[in-house]
Amino acid sequence: MAFAVSAGLVPALRGPAVRLGLVDRPCHRKRHEGTIPLTGGLAMFLAFLAALLVGVGHFGHHAGLVIGMTVLLIAGVVDDLIDLRALFKLLIQVSVATVVVIATDLQIRQLGPLFGPAIGNVGLGPMSVPFTVACFVFMINVINMADGVDGLAGGLGVIMLSLIALVGWLGGAPASLVGLSLILATAAAGFLLWNMRFPFRSKAAAFMGDAGSMMLGFAIAWMAIATATHPSASIYPITIAWVLLIPCMDTIAVSIRRISQGRSPMAADRAHLHHIFQRCHFSVTATVGMIHCLTLATGLLGILGWWLELPQWLLFLLAAMTIVGYTLLLMSAHRLIRWRTRRLRYNTPTLRKLER
Repeated sequence: MAFAVSAGLVPALRGPAVRLGLVDRPCHRKRHEGTIPLTGGLAMFLAFLAALLVGVGHFGHHAGLVIGMTVLLIAGVVDDLIDLRALFKLLIQVSVATVVVIATDLQIRQLGPLFGPAIGNVGLGPMSVPFTVACFVFMINVINMADGVDGLAGGLGVIMLSLIALVGWLGGAPASLVGLSLILATAAAGFLLWNMRFPFRSKAAAFMGDAGSMMLGFAIAWMAIATATHPSASIYPITIAWVLLIPCMDTIAVSIRRISQGRSPMAADRAHLHHIFQRCHFSVTATVGMIHCLTLATGLLGILGWWLELPQWLLFLLAAMTIVGYTLLLMSAHRLIRWRTRRLRYNTPTLRKLER
């Protein structure tokens, strides 16, 4: 039901979105063609609510999730209409996350034995609330930054929510919690019918906008934290980190790069992983497919490591090495791009003609 409602609402909301000005127009940062309606976020949210209400009849213990998604969706719609300042959006995100964390007591209280059995579990103590809030805000902006090419952010949402559901099912999380992840994943899949490129469609017919990216990022963070911290589940916290590794790694590396250049970590640029793939002359479809495959592969590796009961410190070390390695690679990405361009120049007649 979530899939069908989402897929049906995206085109149905096109007319009202155009009349209200809820559309995305090309600019120096947005290089798509034509005016695209920003209906994906609202479609996913309404599909999620419809399936939840029909299946359960109430929000139950998930009121914090629904309220947080609602507030961020509204804030995102306003931002899509009048372009709010980045600091104001950040304050909204922090406020919503803080209220949800405190009101529902959804907190990350320990991170597991990340530094070996000699040190034991890394407890957060009084830092659990600010750390959990930071995780919410970080994930919201991870999805927002990934929403830069057709099909990428929505596909990442489908993959990560599906993997969270998988590890929750394997780890003994309640079926209702697993179901929430799957409902939102299928709602995002319905939106992808209009957002991804297919042989019969060369560009996206709808975007999720900031409304969709903030709402979806918040929901992914909530599902991940709720699954990892549920008393009945026996899941490594580091396993959830592996599920979210690729988009989080990209956001961390890009932020470090911007700070090293004396710029704000929130400043816009074209240094994300999907930008690098495209500047290496990969098509949009290939770029999205490779990032989706990387996300699925690292998530399954993390789940396999947990299933095989590998030491948590080893999984943490491998994840940290991956992030550091990618950050160093990003710092010299221009060399990789030049190497790829030179290689294509001498091997692809079409590229030589274009350059001439």
